[in-house]
Amino acid sequence: MADCNDLFQKFLSEISLKPDQMKNLQTGRDAIKKRIENYFSDEKGFTKPEFCLQGSYALKTMVHPLGQEDYDLDDGVYLQHTDDDISKPTPAAVSSWIVEAVKNHTKKTPENKKNCVRVVYAENYHIDLPIYRTIKGKIHLGTLDGNQWVPSDAKAFNKWFYERLDKTEQMRSCIKYLKAWKDFKSIDLKGIHITVLVGLNHIAVEGKDDTSFAETVAQVIKYLEDKRAIYNPLDETENLIADWPSKKLEETIKALKYLQEKAAEALNEDGKEKAAKLWQMVFGDRFKFDDEEDGRDAKIIVPAIVKPKPWSCL
Repeated sequence: MADCNDLFQKFLSEISLKPDQMKNLQTGRDAIKKRIENYFSDEKGFTKPEFCLQGSYALKTMVHPLGQEDYDLDDGVYLQHTDDDISKPTPAAVSSWIVEAVKNHTKKTPENKKNCVRVVYAENYHIDLPIYRTIKGKIHLGTLDGNQWVPSDAKAFNKWFYERLDKTEQMRSCIKYLKAWKDFKSIDLKGIHITVLVGLNHIAVEGKDDTSFAETVAQVIKYLEDKRAIYNPLDETENLIADWPSKKLEETIKALKYLQEKAAEALNEDGKEKAAKLWQMVFGDRFKFDDEEDGRDAKIIVPAIVKPKPWSCL
């Protein structure tokens, strides 16, 4: 059986954002945070909002998008000056404040999206600013779809993720591998879908990311065939793919089964090069196999994994 764990570690380094890209996101986030704080306190006379990173940046599951340079960060803006009156301020009003606060910060005009304000940087990255407030003790997200506040708690999702991650760092790697696969194969799964699917179904195999990934994919398929849904782990009544037609779900399962088939073939190969070629069929050319002149595997330098703080809420 071919052991491709070292190639998976090299692949992980290949698909992860580089340090300068991470620095861009942090620098942009810090500048935007300061502008919003100043606008709320100086222009509106309100208590400064708090901020909490969320999404793949907070979970450290970001991968470099295939075929494009655009990457992003999600930073939740948590209002601190509101009460339990759900009628005011409206999400549309708060969105307009955020847009005004960050106006002219970059060359491109901020975009008022359905669930966030987006600030686009010339360096091919953007920062999304979803807006939250507390109503009767529960966190709500502002959405322009109906101009309403809907129950949603990104902080609780962060907590759920890191509690799962405490069992093994390998879970995070499997999420990245599955994201890289869906990019290469153009599978219409969102990052949140993959994070939940792997979080609920990850199979840990110490020192063998290839085996862990293959067994996790098998469990994901079983979950989808059984549930016919992807349930929010914080609210099992919420199906994250409720709007999917049955055909789309079937096509996704079919694609995952092909992935599982090739993964099983790769694991059963005796030769490492043959196994690597099978992995390339599902991951693309970013999954590399180097062979030295004497036929031995080229040395692969695996970066040390530094476990970050669970999330940043400031």
